[in-house]
Amino acid sequence: MLKVIGAGSFEHSFSLRQYCENFIQCGSERFLVDLTECTYLDSTFLGTLAGPALKLRKTGGTFQVAGSSRRVAESIRTLGLDRLFECVEHLTPYDAGDLRPLESGAPHRETTGELLLQAHQTLLECDPKNAPKFQDLVSYLSAEVGRRNRPESS
Repeated sequence: MLKVIGAGSFEHSFSLRQYCENFIQCGSERFLVDLTECTYLDSTFLGTLAGPALKLRKTGGTFQVAGSSRRVAESIRTLGLDRLFECVEHLTPYDAGDLRPLESGAPHRETTGELLLQAHQTLLECDPKNAPKFQDLVSYLSAEVGRRNRPESS
């Protein structure tokens, strides 16, 4: 389970990705994101959430988001993620004492481009209607990441 308080943005996407990967590797088949206190989700954060949602869907698991405000729900719908996420209106009570904050910030510059690229490629995979919004960014990031990953010429 994950609870987003305030804005879900790029700066938390590195920790979010790691948290979700660990959660799925532990064999969990249901992931819940509590959005009752979320004010905003940017495309990188949403694309990062979409990655594990796609993985869970392929294995028969569920990825739920609950309690989103009108603004947050609109962001999810605009990107076509309402067809990927199981959107539930009301949360089952849970023990908030088990929640721990995610770290913020990028480990280093090289991984920033890779995370941005992966998140936005996932958004393109989730809904072809996202292409006009993100195709230029994905093309640019692909070139940048490719350029950084090429060995230096002697």
